[in-house]
Amino acid sequence: MLEVHRTHRAKILNHGQVEDSLDRHGWSASKLWNVANYHSRQVWEDTGEIPDHGDLKDELKGHTKYKGLHSQSSQRVLEELAEAFNSWYGKRKSDSRAKPPGYRKKNYYDNHGNRVHEEHPAVR
Repeated sequence: MLEVHRTHRAKILNHGQVEDSLDRHGWSASKLWNVANYHSRQVWEDTGEIPDHGDLKDELKGHTKYKGLHSQSSQRVLEELAEAFNSWYGKRKSDSRAKPPGYRKKNYYDNHGNRVHEEHPAVR
């Protein structure tokens, strides 16, 4: 089966008006990812199985982090995490250095507005 992924580009013209809302949604998505990641790791440790996105949805649909987003957004976060775990599971068979998906961290910005990916950015 061939899967097609399309990328759509858009420009936000009213960025100042929607910035806070978008930040809150991004924050909620990262928190849901972290909750689902923790759950997936626990299931992996307990059973040796990786929950698929359906299992994650069934387990987490009542969680406040799941309810914090529109259901389609929450489902997509869980689908992406399940895909990341499946990718890791396949890769670990041939690469002992492969690591499971990580937790999402808070974004930090430097003095020029550029995103810095470290948890504790260096002060320059």
